[in-house]
Amino acid sequence: MTRKHKSSQRSRRRLLNYPLAATTFFFAIFNVQIFSLIIPLLIMAVTGLCALKFHRELVGYGAELKVVLIFPAIVMLSATWSDVPTISLWYGIQLLVTIFVGILIGICATSREIVRGIYYAMAIVVIASLISGQTGPSAAGPVLIGITGSKDAMGFVGLTLFAAALGVATDAGQPTFSRLSTLVFLPLGAGIAAGVEALSSALAAVGFALAFLGFLTLKRFDRWSRWTFVVIGLIAVMFAALALAGMGFSSDRVLAAFNKDPTLTGRTTLWDWADIWISRAPLLGHGYKAFWLGDSNETASVLSMFGQTDGRVFQFHNTFREILVDLGWLGLLAFLAAALVFVYFALMNVMNFPSSTTAFFASMLLLLVARSPFESIVLVFYPYTVLFYACGIASLMPRLKLRHRTPMPRWPSLPNAELTPSVGIQQTR
Repeated sequence: MTRKHKSSQRSRRRLLNYPLAATTFFFAIFNVQIFSLIIPLLIMAVTGLCALKFHRELVGYGAELKVVLIFPAIVMLSATWSDVPTISLWYGIQLLVTIFVGILIGICATSREIVRGIYYAMAIVVIASLISGQTGPSAAGPVLIGITGSKDAMGFVGLTLFAAALGVATDAGQPTFSRLSTLVFLPLGAGIAAGVEALSSALAAVGFALAFLGFLTLKRFDRWSRWTFVVIGLIAVMFAALALAGMGFSSDRVLAAFNKDPTLTGRTTLWDWADIWISRAPLLGHGYKAFWLGDSNETASVLSMFGQTDGRVFQFHNTFREILVDLGWLGLLAFLAAALVFVYFALMNVMNFPSSTTAFFASMLLLLVARSPFESIVLVFYPYTVLFYACGIASLMPRLKLRHRTPMPRWPSLPNAELTPSVGIQQTR
């Protein structure tokens, strides 16, 4: 092969980075929450094309994700015992597609491509939102919602842009242009997360930054010292929490300090209702989406109470109760098993091979788990769901590749991801 031909091949590889393009597309499109029929159709079409393109990797590695696949399997099976079988089957297929997209990204893109793809996608959504200038109501007046459809969704976009920009900026292996652009988008993401009157997004941005930078500092210590510092840190947090409790810092006082009402904007009322419905079908639940999209009088009453008419855009704002109502304890235990596997391997990766990418995955997974009591992170065509599974599967990939010994080809014209003890899950690109 001539030198000219090799150079031409390398140029095509840079131009035809399909995993990066797919990652960017999916994270951008899933954040367009303004309802339109073309969005889900487009998602399904591109998902099908990507599945055909990366079928070898999906078959090879997907067969080893048995614990992860139990939850989506239960979602589909719930149609057999659902109160409204057709609803559970139809929306179960859509959730299956959403989860599959996260798995697809985690398997077929390298860790750096995932972080960079998320960064590009969030930057695109933010720019489009600023151009649109669309605003929505909040307690403090109109705030930017852009093309996301709500201030909470816009807060999530700002948070994710800030997090991904931090991951790109601190990674010397990312392209120089991308790292330089974070000088603009890093503060912009932080400003949006803090400026849309969504307190949870602002606090999450601070929490992510502390966790991410804390994980990065582990590079300065040997393996045993890292575990020592982690144990000391956990003990310090526990004693600080006990000290604050002893000083009278009750949940009501904390909520009052942040100008929040005791019901968390009606969330606690929703949770009380959810507990009643959980008690009626504790083992298997009512079937996926059967409650919110059924035609019961109770559903209509709850939606009316919160000024809603469409159950597709409503949730319990609690991942665990959402799953318990739909799928019972069987579904919740399956989901928790996958979450435990994701978090375990993410933490093992960052402890053994601390880097910008391992720190990003570990911090993001911890953030999503921490938000799950106040948000539903597993919903149809929902960016939280894709992010959760993409970061989780990416954290599992080093183990799967070592198990395969010889990495499977990720793409005919792209080199295999490199996995060595010296760099952990850092890849060549």
